[in-house]
Amino acid sequence: MGRLRKIPKKSMLKYVLDTVVLRVFAFAHPQGIDILLSALKTPSACFPTEVYNQDENNLPPNVSDESLSELARGLRYAQLKAQILPRLQGQRFQVRLQNAIQISRHIQAGSLLIEPLQIEELSRRERLGELYGIGRGEAACLVLSERMLFTSVFLSSDEKACQAAKALNISFLTIPDILTDWVNVMHPPKELLQDLVDGMRNASFTIPEIFYQRLQEML
Repeated sequence: MGRLRKIPKKSMLKYVLDTVVLRVFAFAHPQGIDILLSALKTPSACFPTEVYNQDENNLPPNVSDESLSELARGLRYAQLKAQILPRLQGQRFQVRLQNAIQISRHIQAGSLLIEPLQIEELSRRERLGELYGIGRGEAACLVLSERMLFTSVFLSSDEKACQAAKALNISFLTIPDILTDWVNVMHPPKELLQDLVDGMRNASFTIPEIFYQRLQEML
């Protein structure tokens, strides 16, 4: 689960967040984005509009949500489930939505930045998606990282997007990398680590038990 590429040493690294990373940390814990940024040792991170564009309420009637950003679709899905499922089942989705409020707060504060691709970069996004079999948001993250020489942050090291980043010589990190750095540098209370891991599970991301035990031992 460790880094597949050595991250260059700079005084202030910059990061491009993939949809899953943004969703997992935002849905998992009320301070999830703060935890993410502190682990990355950066005051801010960015993502392309394909990942999120604050557009979850901008869908015209009878139009497929495929036209929305990826996180907007995730938010609409959580809203639907919170409404139609029985109370206890729907509660996990309500918790996700409650925690996700932090995203707009960070955008307003400038610690999360929406960085659109340039028109001439859209064809590059499509080419990378077809070449590596990855989604629109992942491909857009790679294009943005190429342009800005930023480090991409993806789900885990065995995903297609990470393999694409490696092939393109783009530096990247994964969620296990982030958790390891957070524990190493910030030394959070064990209770906070447990809350975050439980919240990630509620957000449909479960870390392997052996990796969780390793994090606990580090504390």
